[in-house]
Amino acid sequence: MAASRVLPGLSALLLVLTLSPLLLSKGDAYPILTTLDESFTKCFNFNVPDDDDAHMVFIALPYDVEDEVEEWFTTQVHEMTRKGSANFMKALPQVSKEIHAKISDNEYNGKSNVHLKLSVPKRPPLRNQMFMWYAPVVIMNVVKASQRAQKNVKLAQPPGGYSACFENKNTDHGVRIIFDVVLMSDEGQDDELKNKIIKKEHLTPLEASFQAGITAANTILNEMKYMEQREARMRHTAESTNAKIRLFSYVSVVVLLGVTWLQRTYLRNYFKKKKLM
Repeated sequence: MAASRVLPGLSALLLVLTLSPLLLSKGDAYPILTTLDESFTKCFNFNVPDDDDAHMVFIALPYDVEDEVEEWFTTQVHEMTRKGSANFMKALPQVSKEIHAKISDNEYNGKSNVHLKLSVPKRPPLRNQMFMWYAPVVIMNVVKASQRAQKNVKLAQPPGGYSACFENKNTDHGVRIIFDVVLMSDEGQDDELKNKIIKKEHLTPLEASFQAGITAANTILNEMKYMEQREARMRHTAESTNAKIRLFSYVSVVVLLGVTWLQRTYLRNYFKKKKLM
């Protein structure tokens, strides 16, 4: 098995930018999609503000899953982590017949051999388990879980943040991980925000139009972020294909030179035996 590689630096920067409290408080974003090659480990770090908590949702999909299946699961994770959604932090909805037919006909069923490790520096791991294909892993109240692991001692937020590592122990295929993190404010603050929500009948036509514009803008931003993630995955696939083609070209040249040398040696020995040389 090839040595695992951990990329915390760039991944941590990406996740910190994606999971900043400003973005999480101002609008919903699509879940993060990351890919893991064979025998590969990737880690993401994130921080939770003081006096806040966080929920996390993870799903493991095969690397060669169809785009329609990926989009369905991405949408469902988005609904599970979107505040105000009817499916907020609930079980995954029943898979439609079309999606079930696409995921039941392949070889990826049951255990995925892909492991999730959620940990805090210098503390016992909060979660260490293997993914099941297409089955979400939901972790509620990460901060409280960390405090329970320390025997209910209320500790300050770790300076190094929380680390979520994905380890793909498969040696023959890659994997895709869809995950999202939701920051939750103090108890009572959410109830206060609910009481301040303006109902539709209280809005003037101008305010209703302004609210519709904000909703449309958030939808466009979500789509742009989703397309950016898909473009990054496509670019990775193209670079991998180019590398394989280049390697095949080198191998072809070596084989051609080898065959040429063998033919030359054979003809030379043949002519010597016939005393033509």
